[in-house]
Amino acid sequence: MLNQTATSIDSEEVRFQPNAIYCGDCEYILKQFPERCIDLIYADPPFFSNRNYEILWNDGYELRSFEDRWRGGLDNYVAWMVGRLRWCNHVLKDTDSIYLHCDHHASHYLKVEMDKIFGESNFRNEIIWKRTSAHSGEGRTRRSFGGVHDTILFYSKSDDYTFNSQFVQ
Repeated sequence: MLNQTATSIDSEEVRFQPNAIYCGDCEYILKQFPERCIDLIYADPPFFSNRNYEILWNDGYELRSFEDRWRGGLDNYVAWMVGRLRWCNHVLKDTDSIYLHCDHHASHYLKVEMDKIFGESNFRNEIIWKRTSAHSGEGRTRRSFGGVHDTILFYSKSDDYTFNSQFVQ
């Protein structure tokens, strides 16, 4: 396993370090990296859920909160995401891939933009991640089904990409 460090970005300057995990706004971080230097990107952006979140953090004392609301609606959200996805494409090596975590609120819009940025032929898979049961799903009403999954869009930069199989047979 690679030696990995998690780096939270609070300072003005970001120094590129191999085998590191960076936490922060990817546009700000990636603008400071050289072109084609990243092997793998997993992006977990806001989902365009139009909700406020409050999370009781690790020790049970600290309450963290954030808003996933977008002034200007879906068009502004998608434009915000496109800027960041272009930077992901800029720093990703030609032999590697990106996984974009999203949900039903905007996954179909983000797929169209990913097709434009990475190329339709470089779409590899849509991973559906079941996160709860259908009976307790978020948003369930008498006239709708509950949301029970998230989507991870998997793209590569070329046909010659690195893939590490999950299971060995």
